Amino acid sequence: MLGYISIKDDFQTMLKAYKYRIYPNREQQVLIERHFGCSRFVFNWALALQKRYYAMFGKSLSRSKIQSHLVKKKKKARFAWLSEVNSQSLLNALLNVHTAFTNFFKGQAKFPRFKSKKIPQRSYQCPQHCTVNFAQGMINLPKIKGIKAVFSREFEGRIKTVTISKTATGKYYASILVENNEVAPTPTTIEPSLTVGIDLGISHLLVLSDSSKVDNPKHLSKASQRLSAQQKIFARKQKQSKNYQKQKLAVARIHEKVRNQRLDLHHKVTYKLICENQATSYAIEDLGVKNMVKNRKLAKAINDVGWGQFVTLLTYKAKWYGKNVLKVNRFFASSKICSHCHHKLESLPLSVRHWTCPSCQTHHDRDINASNNIRQHALADVAGLATV
Repeated sequence: MLGYISIKDDFQTMLKAYKYRIYPNREQQVLIERHFGCSRFVFNWALALQKRYYAMFGKSLSRSKIQSHLVKKKKKARFAWLSEVNSQSLLNALLNVHTAFTNFFKGQAKFPRFKSKKIPQRSYQCPQHCTVNFAQGMINLPKIKGIKAVFSREFEGRIKTVTISKTATGKYYASILVENNEVAPTPTTIEPSLTVGIDLGISHLLVLSDSSKVDNPKHLSKASQRLSAQQKIFARKQKQSKNYQKQKLAVARIHEKVRNQRLDLHHKVTYKLICENQATSYAIEDLGVKNMVKNRKLAKAINDVGWGQFVTLLTYKAKWYGKNVLKVNRFFASSKICSHCHHKLESLPLSVRHWTCPSCQTHHDRDINASNNIRQHALADVAGLATV
């Protein structure tokens, strides 16, 4: 299984992440679970230390001081079990705490929270000494050698980090971040004739300014009846019994299938937009999804369509191929403005899907009109002529 997760420009070189399914044996699973537990323990311990220091002095401890505290802690007899796992993975957990506090002080994130062992999704990172053998289908990690893996695609380059994760359904994956010799392409010039406006919606996943539409399959909605039935059975099980755990797994499998269906659709649509389209620039709204899901009537539908994930995939794929993604202000009234004469309506309820401009009498499809306005506004913003 291959998953492109992120891309970063690092001295004109690209970082790509490949995600593969791994099949550890019983002994390897025990070691992986031990790494999960130790990484979580170190993260929570470092976070508690940072919280006490922050409460006393109003600032965070430096990364080097936290590391020195961890070295002293590992020398104590009652914490000797921390030496049974990869030390670099523990240091990476400290780095995560340091990064979380740095983002908090910069106003980019909320105050970090403790990790619970009850959450089934777990992960840890190996920043060094990881190798891959494509011929034998093996991944070698510090302390854990010879893990079987299914390589759907080979890669070339230097391995930066390997993240081992476990899903709620008990599947193990390895995400390998690779630095290769590929040079990040220079973004193309923004041309109006090669710019496409994209309006994200619920009834349709997206509507383009060339009037083409991509339907929203509504995967969660289709699975809701089956999910509801399984959740009712789950609610009647005695907690922590074997049947409780089995039913919990059944519910998790439905959620996983919906998530995989949504991700597969987003990958296919974004690939088609970037690679099978002559456009070089894509104008899209900078939607505030966190605020939009506060609407209880639309929250489930908004989460089902997955706008945030779609924009993330579109953005990094555009960077790969040297194309542009133009963000439009989320407060721009794209639906209420006539794309022909720019007359603005005072109100336009969501139930109204077609309307006629009272100024120029142009009949509009709400979504197509919005995508045209997004395109025009993005181009005006690039030219320095935008008013919103």
